[in-house]
Amino acid sequence: MPDIGQMMLFSLIFMRMSGFILLNPILGRRNTPNVVKGGMIMVFTLLVYSFSAAQVPEPVNSIEFAVLMIKEFIMGYTIGFVMDLFLMVITFAGHIIDFQMGLSMATIYDPQSNTQIAITGSLWNAYFMLLFFAVDGHLALIKLLIKSAETVPYGQVVIGTKVAWAMIEVFIQCIIMAIKFSLPIVAIEFITEIAVGILMKMIPQINVFVVNIQAKLVIGLLMLIFLFSPMSDYLGDVINQMLLTVQSVMRLL
Repeated sequence: MPDIGQMMLFSLIFMRMSGFILLNPILGRRNTPNVVKGGMIMVFTLLVYSFSAAQVPEPVNSIEFAVLMIKEFIMGYTIGFVMDLFLMVITFAGHIIDFQMGLSMATIYDPQSNTQIAITGSLWNAYFMLLFFAVDGHLALIKLLIKSAETVPYGQVVIGTKVAWAMIEVFIQCIIMAIKFSLPIVAIEFITEIAVGILMKMIPQINVFVVNIQAKLVIGLLMLIFLFSPMSDYLGDVINQMLLTVQSVMRLL
């Protein structure tokens, strides 16, 4: 006879992992086959279940248990949403950089957001995901999921206004991080604009539209190459901040 308590615990873990994977911008991308997503959900569930010794409060009826499962799904979905916000840092910064470089019309389709995104943002987005696995971010994330039972016991998720305010703070924080990430390129392009303006005053015969576009594009690409190392370090800080924010948000649930 199967233990009802263990079956309930497994079901709640499954719902939490489902919400986490389905909105996860790295593990649950839209172009990932559903079979692979389902496999990851089951693997994560079995992994977390094997380390879990939590006790689930026995619900009064099936409706109450269904509410508990929905809450667990929302918690996993919230964790994935926080990660999605941090990935949008790269996308938004890419839009700012491409706009300054004169590449705002050159976009590429992103299957994750189902929209057109900037070329620079797409490249940095791919690099961010590779860096995430290179620094063992996925292992740190799995560790957080295993310890989530200690932070938020299964069946005891409370969704309140604190979570909503935390999401607003995370959103503002991500916008600031995106501006900081793109600021060096924006500053260089602004100086280039001033230099071209001075050159146009000194030599009026120059076709400012042709020179300005080419100069901004070349200088922008050179600066991206030159600043690759410090920008990579900044992305590492973004990954660390993302994991810390996920942990902080879980404490509010």
